[in-house]
Amino acid sequence: MIIGLNKIQQQTGLIFSYSSSIINNLAPVSVNIIQKTVREALALLLPNNITVRSKNNYIILKERVIEKNPKKTELSGYVYDKTTDKKLANVTIYDKTSLQSVTTDEYGFYSISIPTKNQSIIVNKVNYEDTVLKISDLKNNLITFINLNPIADSIKNKDSVLWKAKLKDFSHYTNNMFRKFKGYVNTLNIKDTMARNFQVSLIPFVGTNGLLSGNIYNKYSLNVFGGYSRGTNLLELGGFFNIDRENSKGAQLAGFFNIVGDSVKGAQLAGFFNITGKNMWGAQAAGFWNLNIGNSNGVNAAGFVNTNMGKTKGAQLAGFVNIAADSMKGAQLAGYFNHAKSLDGIQVSGFANNTAGNMDGIQVSGFFNHAKKVNGLQVGFFNFSDTCAGAAIGIFSFVKKGLHQIEFSSDEVQYANLSFRTGVHKFYNIFSVGITPSANEPLWSFGYGLGTSFKIKNKLRSDVTLSAHHISIGGFNANENELYKLYWGLEYKFKKRFSIAAGPVFNLYLANTYAPGYNLRYDNVAPYLLFTSNISAADGYNLKGWVGGKIAIRFL
Repeated sequence: MIIGLNKIQQQTGLIFSYSSSIINNLAPVSVNIIQKTVREALALLLPNNITVRSKNNYIILKERVIEKNPKKTELSGYVYDKTTDKKLANVTIYDKTSLQSVTTDEYGFYSISIPTKNQSIIVNKVNYEDTVLKISDLKNNLITFINLNPIADSIKNKDSVLWKAKLKDFSHYTNNMFRKFKGYVNTLNIKDTMARNFQVSLIPFVGTNGLLSGNIYNKYSLNVFGGYSRGTNLLELGGFFNIDRENSKGAQLAGFFNIVGDSVKGAQLAGFFNITGKNMWGAQAAGFWNLNIGNSNGVNAAGFVNTNMGKTKGAQLAGFVNIAADSMKGAQLAGYFNHAKSLDGIQVSGFANNTAGNMDGIQVSGFFNHAKKVNGLQVGFFNFSDTCAGAAIGIFSFVKKGLHQIEFSSDEVQYANLSFRTGVHKFYNIFSVGITPSANEPLWSFGYGLGTSFKIKNKLRSDVTLSAHHISIGGFNANENELYKLYWGLEYKFKKRFSIAAGPVFNLYLANTYAPGYNLRYDNVAPYLLFTSNISAADGYNLKGWVGGKIAIRFL
């Protein structure tokens, strides 16, 4: 034994300090030591009842004080690749019961203290077979040497393909967001799932679950500032944030944000944002933003925006924008804008709604609605669609495969009128201008109206329209000279894109008799009277009524 220690001193320049009684009582050993560290060499020479401690250039050897009933077992040693005999860094050695864990250093060395009553430790490294070792086989050695079998190349390749597929999975990002933390390597090495009823953490990897927190599902979880776990099964509370690598079941509440790499079943409540990597069943509420990478089944409520990348069933409520990148079944209510790939339900917004595909339901907006195919109702100032099997109600509605007719007509007030009718037969908008030429000053008008058309036979339809027209003679007259028309007539399609129409018109003409030029010009707008009435003598308003007629030709 002394010969071996002397050789180590000669080769390294280190000085051993020990009591001769310790060494003289040791049994002789015969070992062949080649290319080993001092620690490894001493492990092969000395029994486990000798402790080794270094100080500066000295190696101090002492006899270990053996406790009668030790509470902990101290283990240390090296981990090797069994096929190459190379030392392995970043190997996880842990006790599943006490959650004590360490990782090997750059030289493959580890040291761990675990409760004596525990029977085994687990050794894991990515791309190596999981290994379980009995403590009884290790504790009699000063230093243990653990050999790991690498996984076969064929299996590695499969894992590589799976890993590349996971790059498209949001859980890949939750797995890697703490890669600079000491406990990160454990999330790579350990495949097994552990569970605990309760945990408390200050920040990720600093808590009752220690460096294994990223591998554990918790029933109850309290994160003072923020926490990181494999998942939650009932309740998770975070002062600032909660991050679960995989699933959350129950309730997740955070002062600032929640992130779940896989799916949520229950509720997510955050002061700023929630992110779910796959599907959500339940309710999300955030002060700013909710994001679901997968499907959403339930309610998304956000102060600013909701984004669902998968299918949505339920409701999206946002102060500004809702986005359903796939199908939407339910309701979208937003202060500014709603978008869905397809809609079966209702969209209500302060500014605009957009459905890229089919819309079965209702769109209501303060300004603009769009859907590719409408099977329902659009209500807004401007409505656009490719096809519409329902109706679009607004100032201007355009259906690509709908009604857009140009009409030339003549009536008893204006001999020449040009109108554009747009929308669908059930409901359409009418924009018109008209003129009656005169040697002195022409009578002209512009107007807007709404109409509906019903099919009677194959080529015969019935029209009902209501329109309002502002009348001017000569230059533009800003005073009240309004002509209101209620038309009912028949339309006959005599060629593919051409039709003729005719029918009676009930006219109401409202004018301000106090306006300049009324007696000379505007009093004679009505060609004849059914009735006349001064509806407001004080203000000078006069109402005239008569029944006339219209004949028209339409094309497109």
